[in-house]
Amino acid sequence: MKRIGLITTLNTNIGDDFIREGICLLLREQFRGEEIEFIPVNKHRPLSAYPKWHPIQLSKAAHILPRGRKRLSRFLETFAAKLKSSRFDNCDLIVQCGTPVFSPSCSHTEWVKPIWEGIIGRLHEQIPVFNLAAGSCYPWERQPVKIDSPEDEKYLRAILSYCRLTTVRDRLSQKLCKTLGADLPLIPCSALLVGKGRKVQGSPSSYILFNYMRGGGHYTWEQGIDEQKWENSVKTLIARLSKRHKVAFLCHDEKEYSLAKRLDPRLPAFFPKSPRDYLECASEAKFAVCNRMHASIAMAGIGIPSIAVCTDTRMLMVSQIGLATHYVKDVNADDLEDETENGIQSVRSEQDRLLVIQSETWASYTSIIKETLHP
Repeated sequence: MKRIGLITTLNTNIGDDFIREGICLLLREQFRGEEIEFIPVNKHRPLSAYPKWHPIQLSKAAHILPRGRKRLSRFLETFAAKLKSSRFDNCDLIVQCGTPVFSPSCSHTEWVKPIWEGIIGRLHEQIPVFNLAAGSCYPWERQPVKIDSPEDEKYLRAILSYCRLTTVRDRLSQKLCKTLGADLPLIPCSALLVGKGRKVQGSPSSYILFNYMRGGGHYTWEQGIDEQKWENSVKTLIARLSKRHKVAFLCHDEKEYSLAKRLDPRLPAFFPKSPRDYLECASEAKFAVCNRMHASIAMAGIGIPSIAVCTDTRMLMVSQIGLATHYVKDVNADDLEDETENGIQSVRSEQDRLLVIQSETWASYTSIIKETLHP
């Protein structure tokens, strides 16, 4: 029995499921013929890395105190972590799954102290730790050339030293790692692998899918993004394309579903709850326009080309596989209409290209994982 710990995100965004499932496919291939138990821990609920009976769980009760809550909580977490016995302690391998590791104030995320300092820092010499598909998430207009924060630099150097294997999914992450003295392999995001073995037909009667987020992304990053302008562009684009094609929304969460129904209640709005259902919905498409970058990546894995529009450097992982990307402030309905129609005309050759990249990505991951585990 192989026990593999997964540092991931759970029950939040299906894009995280794509990343994790792609990695699980790779690990099942690596340990083919062996029974595997995956132990996922939600990094946004870092105390879930410990069993419910563990004393560290007492820190959650500190919130009921009128004063000194944070100080007591930190003390309890630090003290109880020394008792060990995390859910990762008996693992044969620990893998962080596709996190935007390089981001502003990354050293202050909620999982740094309890997971990386309290557990991985203690275990990395006896249990192999991988950090696969690490990415960047910086405002598009403020992309760093180096890590400016001493605290962030210290944290990043630490986790790079803990991991026997780190791969990055975009060129900015690779460049930032070089400034820290680490020359890391650049391999497309593992979410590209989630649909491995599937291939859409992409018939003329298939949908153009829209994945819409207000403002074009998770955050506007104080970049002066006009959310109403982006909404108007999408409305105009949908109205034009609907005259010639079937159009539908593909939503990742309840908020997106509500936005889609408000934007155009006449159009179908798909809201799949699992990667399998998502790929079933996406298989009805021939092209897509996406604000979620992992929508573009996952659909590329079954041969659906797309245009990605976003607000930050997560776009770089999409451009890494040769798909069109646009900063939301630099694009309008006219541009997107022309690009969509041109993309549909070349969909067959683009589908073949994307599936070749997926095959190469699979080979790159399987090779480097094998070499690291069995040098």
